[in-house]
Amino acid sequence: MRVYWTLSQIPELATLSRAERGLIWSRVYRNAFRHGQTWGGLAACGVLAGIGSHVGGLFGHSYIGAAIGGGVGGFVFSQVIIHVVRSHYKHLFAGDDSA
Repeated sequence: MRVYWTLSQIPELATLSRAERGLIWSRVYRNAFRHGQTWGGLAACGVLAGIGSHVGGLFGHSYIGAAIGGGVGGFVFSQVIIHVVRSHYKHLFAGDDSA
C-alpha cells in the first residue's frame, strides 16, 4: 500500500493546480463520511489514542501517550480516507455528480 503525504502525491490530483486540488478534495472528502471504512478509520484513531493513553499511564505520562497514539491514529485515518476518496475520483472526473 502506497502512503500519500500530500494531495499532490495522489495520482488523480497530481496534474491539477493547488487550488483545483483543494477544491476537488474538499468536494469529495465530505462524501467519504457516507462509508463505513471512513468511520472505521476514525474509530481506529480514537482506539489508538486510548491505547496510547493507557500505555503512557503505565509510565506516568498518559497525556503524552494519548498524543502519540492519537498521532498514529490520525495517520491511519488519513490513509483510510485517501483510499475511500480515491475511489470517488473516477466518478467526479467522468462528470457524475453523485460521487
